[in-house]
Amino acid sequence: MKITKELVEKYLRGEANTEEVKAVQNALDNNQLNLDDWLPASEWHNIEEHIAFEQHDSIKQSLIKKITIRDTKQRIYALLKYAAILLLVGTLGWESFQYWKTTTNTPTITAVQKKQTPKLESPSNFYYINSGNSPMQVDVPDGSKIELYPNSEVKFADNFSSLSTRDIHLKGKAKFVVAKDKSRPFNVHTTGLTTTALGTIFSVDELKSSQTKVRLFEGRIQLKSLKNKTGSLPLLLEFIPNEEITIDHRQLQIIAEERMNSSKFNRRGFYSEKQNTLIFKNLALKDLLHIISQNYNIKLEFNSEAIEDKYYSGTYENDPSVFRKILSDIQELHHITITVQNKI
Repeated sequence: MKITKELVEKYLRGEANTEEVKAVQNALDNNQLNLDDWLPASEWHNIEEHIAFEQHDSIKQSLIKKITIRDTKQRIYALLKYAAILLLVGTLGWESFQYWKTTTNTPTITAVQKKQTPKLESPSNFYYINSGNSPMQVDVPDGSKIELYPNSEVKFADNFSSLSTRDIHLKGKAKFVVAKDKSRPFNVHTTGLTTTALGTIFSVDELKSSQTKVRLFEGRIQLKSLKNKTGSLPLLLEFIPNEEITIDHRQLQIIAEERMNSSKFNRRGFYSEKQNTLIFKNLALKDLLHIISQNYNIKLEFNSEAIEDKYYSGTYENDPSVFRKILSDIQELHHITITVQNKI
């Protein structure tokens, strides 16, 4: 379990669960907490120069109860730093109060305190890193399940109740079983892409440095690209079960795609790019034309009704202008007109 500032603060408040307490205590025992990042030495060394405030002793005693000190010198050093954080906050509050008292000369004031609506605290984050050799099972607060593969990690909020979306940040590969919640879309964020589902089973794999593979097992998902600096066309795709796509997320180009054709022949179509060769097999024209438009950054104009229930197979050697040859062959075979409006 990754140790974060939020987790340590939760531990100090006494709100951590058994697993979190064990993780923090283990980090303390092994000196893995870089406390200087949270409070510079120049601040805690000068704490004693501030006046005391009434919660000084109670906070110190609370901290002593929460941390088991084994190595006296190192543990006391850490304890004083944590105490310094709380003492500094309390001291500043006390000094502000004293300043207000000395600068207010009004003899008697009867004040009516407004009842303020308490602000909702932003949820903390859970981090999971799988450094083992087998998949790790991760439970999400909404009831969803994540199968996290080796050398992968995920991050998500510890509570979605105050959020409008369920956002999961993934590095590596994971399979998701998503709990249904129509009011809160389930988003998996990877490099340059977001996969969205309401209730479904799918996997996302970005173990390769420049490629992301998404496969749908059940339900429906939507895949869209984030803003990019390459000038490539944005991606917005939807998938049904047993469909898969592999994307170069840096260039926003489609490397491979498998589709379940919704025709009476139920032919499975696919596209792949291997060793500089483009292979189309029983691919619906609407999907094929989208791939050409996306990969070669061109806008195509055609009659949507004319390409319905039409499929194409072919093999081509890839080069910057191969799309013209492909379009020419499609038009000749299916007797349709496709116009390249412009090269974007």
